[in-house]
Amino acid sequence: MVFERKDMPVKVIEKLRGGTGSIELLQIVPPDALPSKSRLFSIATLQPGCSIGIHEHTKETEIYFVIEGEGTIHDNGHDLPFKKGDCNVCGDGSTHGITNTGDKPLVFLAAIILE
Repeated sequence: MVFERKDMPVKVIEKLRGGTGSIELLQIVPPDALPSKSRLFSIATLQPGCSIGIHEHTKETEIYFVIEGEGTIHDNGHDLPFKKGDCNVCGDGSTHGITNTGDKPLVFLAAIILE
């Protein structure tokens, strides 16, 4: 199955999980085409100063992989630099959040896999 870029919608969400500003989500794979144990496979873009608030995952794992830009990842109570090539895995019962602390867009792959 092939999905062309022109058919991938962009969803803008304000203050996701209590964060600041907005996030753009490019739906790489539409929800109805995802495997049954998945609920998200998107490219996320946070503009400078924008964030996804700290949140917990239950019975699922969310993975972020930075494609470009830099920011700070909040990983289970620790704030760490998060830059191109870095990956964050947030499993069942864990918390994370992300902030673009750079001066360019922070672009990352986001996938959620259900347990």
